[in-house]
Amino acid sequence: MPVQKSLNCGKEKFFLWFSNMEDCQMKKVRNLQKLIPLLPLLLLAILFIFLPIISMIQKSFLSPETGAFTLNNYKNIFTDSIYQVATSNSLYLSFTSTIIGLVLSFLIAWAVNELGKNGQSRMLSMLNMVSNFAGLPLYFSFVVILGNTGIFVLALRAIGIQLSTVFRLYSIQGLLLMFIYFQLPLGSLMLVPAFQAVDSSWKEAAEILEASPFHFWTRIGIPVMLPSLLDTFALLFANAITAYATVLLLVTTSIPLLPVKITTMFTGEMTPQKEMGSALAIWMILIMLAVICICNLLKKLACKGGEQV
Repeated sequence: MPVQKSLNCGKEKFFLWFSNMEDCQMKKVRNLQKLIPLLPLLLLAILFIFLPIISMIQKSFLSPETGAFTLNNYKNIFTDSIYQVATSNSLYLSFTSTIIGLVLSFLIAWAVNELGKNGQSRMLSMLNMVSNFAGLPLYFSFVVILGNTGIFVLALRAIGIQLSTVFRLYSIQGLLLMFIYFQLPLGSLMLVPAFQAVDSSWKEAAEILEASPFHFWTRIGIPVMLPSLLDTFALLFANAITAYATVLLLVTTSIPLLPVKITTMFTGEMTPQKEMGSALAIWMILIMLAVICICNLLKKLACKGGEQV
C-alpha cells in the first residue's frame, strides 16, 4: 500500500508538472500571437528608422575625399560658422517656440477643459483639424495674411502703419510665428487629458479652505500635471527642431537651419556632401535625444518628490 500511494503521488506530481508546462507553452504561443500584428510596424521601423540611422552614423565618420575614417565632419560642426549659425538658429526657434507654445497650449487646454462635453468635443475636433494644417497650406495662409501684400499688411498700410518696420514674414520672426502656430494644437491636444486627470474634488477642497485659484494651480494642479507638461515640452521641441517643409517654403535656404542644411547636403546645392550631412543629422538627433532625456529625468525626479510628499 505505501508503494501504491507513492506511485499515485508521483503520477499526480507528473501530471501537475506536465499541465503547468502545457499552460506555460500556451501562454508563450498566445504572447507570440499578440506580437504578430506588430511585425509590419517593426519592419517599417527597421527599414525607415534604424537602417538609415546606422547608415548615417557610418557615413558621418568618413572623409568625403578619401572615404577613410575621420572626425573632421563633427569638428566642422563646432568650428565652421555656417554650421554654428544653423545650430544656434534651430535651438533658438525650437526652445522659444516650445516655451511660448507650451504656455499658450496650457491656457487653451484649461479653457477647453472648462467647457461642457459638447463644447470639448467640438474644440478637440477643431484642434485635430488645425494640427494637420501645416506645410504648403500654412505657408499660403501666412503669405495671404502677413506677406508683403498680405491683407493685414495692406490694411495697416492704409492707416499709415508700416508693419515691415517691426515685423517681416520672410525672416526668423516669421519663422518663429509659424513655429508657435503649429505648436499650439499639438500641445493643447496633449494637455487636455492632463487637465482631466486633476480631480475636481481637489478644487472643491481648495475652495473650502479659501485657497485662491492661483495657489491651487501653483501648489497642486501644476505639480500633478508636471509629468505631462514635460512630455509635451519634449514632443514640441522635437517637432520644432525637425520642422522642414514650412521653413523651406518660407525662407528657402536664406536662414541656415539644421533640417534645411541637412537636406541640401544630401540633395546637393552644387554637389552632394552626404558625409557632412550625415554628421549634421546625427548632431540634430543627439540634441533632440538630450532634451528628451533631460525631460524624462526631471519627470522621474518630480514623481519621486510626489511620492515622498
